[in-house]
Amino acid sequence: MLRRIILGWTGVLVMLAVWSGGVLAYTSVVTLGQNLAPGQRQQMLAYFGVIGKNIPVIYVNNREEHQLLSGIASPAEIGTRSISSAYVVPEPAGYGIRVATHHITWVTGAMYANALVTAGVKNAKVVAAAPFGVSGTAALAGILIAYQRATGIHLSSTDTRTAAEEMVTTAHLGNTLHNPNRAAQLMLLVKREVLKNHLQNPTVIRPIVLNMASQLHVHLTAADVTQITNLMVRIGGLSLTYQSFDRQVSGVERQLVAGVPIWSQFVNWIQALWHKILGLVHVSWIDLTHIFA
Repeated sequence: MLRRIILGWTGVLVMLAVWSGGVLAYTSVVTLGQNLAPGQRQQMLAYFGVIGKNIPVIYVNNREEHQLLSGIASPAEIGTRSISSAYVVPEPAGYGIRVATHHITWVTGAMYANALVTAGVKNAKVVAAAPFGVSGTAALAGILIAYQRATGIHLSSTDTRTAAEEMVTTAHLGNTLHNPNRAAQLMLLVKREVLKNHLQNPTVIRPIVLNMASQLHVHLTAADVTQITNLMVRIGGLSLTYQSFDRQVSGVERQLVAGVPIWSQFVNWIQALWHKILGLVHVSWIDLTHIFA
């Protein structure tokens, strides 16, 4: 009897020990592009700072990219090889989503962050990287896989496909505007209004797209407006709530108001690590803060 009581209390103490900030302390996960050469895999693990650590590593292949992006991105944009990799670290409630990138040429950190909110990802530190310049499509698939593995939270295929569509639409718009961050800002602001007001009617959403574009001094073609409107109709129909959305970005906005980098210590740490291990000094860090710059 005494033994059962002790074991019972031990289980309770273990549960309390892993409970932090309202969420379980889950495991970090790394995903690597399947087509990385052995040396490049080691390079990515060194960049993420996980060599010698007991962190799960999952390989993402091109088939998984196509499953996520087929019909959304062109075959040329998806490519035939999986190179970009990701490191996902679950964080306590209130942390939000923060994304850093290195050698990702087509998808910015802000685009990843916007898409991850739509997919249902919450409270995570994310790094998307490659050993050389790549589009970054494989990293999105990897991030979503890593997050689900790390947290045990299932993300619906409807949510992740809509998130992928948002990322690709934003990337295309960024190319058109020659300003990826302004494109990401537009998408975020329109999405905020859609979720805040529970909108799903394209007739109501379309003027919001036009109004936000006007406020940002962004010129949209009729095709752009239609595409963004249709995307927002789908986002408005997801299970994503305004409250959940706001919790993921509110910390970023508070830091914007204060004028303080939201995670400068983390940036400095990873830059120093990269410089020490591989002798490189340039790292491109982008989170939602920068889309308002």
